[in-house]
Amino acid sequence: MKTILSGIFMFLCFFSYSQEYDPYTYQDIPKKSAISEKIFLGGGFGLQFGTYTNVKIAPEIGYKITEKLDVGVGLYYLFLKNNYYHLSDRIYGGKLFSRFYVTPNFFLTGEYEVLNLADYDLYTGQYTGERIFIDGLPLGIGWRQQLGDRFAVLTTLMYNVLQKEKTPYSNPVFRISFIY
Repeated sequence: MKTILSGIFMFLCFFSYSQEYDPYTYQDIPKKSAISEKIFLGGGFGLQFGTYTNVKIAPEIGYKITEKLDVGVGLYYLFLKNNYYHLSDRIYGGKLFSRFYVTPNFFLTGEYEVLNLADYDLYTGQYTGERIFIDGLPLGIGWRQQLGDRFAVLTTLMYNVLQKEKTPYSNPVFRISFIY
């Protein structure tokens, strides 16, 4: 009976220490976070109605590589209608983005985007009957306001260094988006 109790006691003592530690530094090894804790969803949207109608949807998904670096992909859809000039267009595309957090809230950001839009003659305003691709490289700074464990509001100010005549927006670019 003593042998059995001694064996159970030694078994419990041996496996009761639940934390892993580095035998060389005698410090606890931090647990690796689950992949679901590193993935985040987010994006932005916009609505404007009247003479100039604008409906924007821009979802994104990202991955937290480190505590300071996020990368991800996003989609972009924009419906524009100008009743004054009787013009409308559907702009769509995608983007790759990264954010580097200098402090827990302040970050540097960069995106590479490709947008597909209707081709209009810049001088006459007439639709050419074709669609074109426009790429962009907005770079800038931002601020993250944490509103819970995972939910945050991002405010960014960017400048598109590849701005072209037919880019559908002008510099600087100001955005408010959400992540979870």
